[in-house]
Amino acid sequence: MIIEKFKSIINQKEDIIGDLKVCISYTPNKDNDLLCFMEQYLKAEEKNRPQILKEIEKCINGEKYINPFLAYNYYEDKDIKELDNILDEFIDKVRFISKASNDLDEEVEKIIGDTIFKINELHDKCYGELIDSWRNTRLVELIASSVKYLGYENAINIINEKRLW
Repeated sequence: MIIEKFKSIINQKEDIIGDLKVCISYTPNKDNDLLCFMEQYLKAEEKNRPQILKEIEKCINGEKYINPFLAYNYYEDKDIKELDNILDEFIDKVRFISKASNDLDEEVEKIIGDTIFKINELHDKCYGELIDSWRNTRLVELIASSVKYLGYENAINIINEKRLW
């Protein structure tokens, strides 16, 4: 039962991490890329426009050009790995908590608080773009369901009290 529970939690975590990876994957598409470059050009300061025009020209001519969506990526693979590590650490700590502990509620609250603090810091470092509403819901579910088998029912309140995403 417990093994199945943690397999489910690990699958939830992998879904969140997979979603983050998809969002920073890039496949060149001339039409989409031109639209993106043109939007950047229109919004750019005068001094930055010549470089964007060079990239537009490369795109039109079929030459190699920079990923135009990089301007909108506020997190990268190393940030995703860091979140993955934070969640792995959380899952490991929860997995090895003893249900018989006299201070079970206190231990669980500390683990949740520490995890939320680390996610808050990472989310802030990524300019508030790491955790969107879909990931927010999934992270809350993952954390709450991870401690529920211990009999701890207050996770959502602790999460909502401490999270900044």
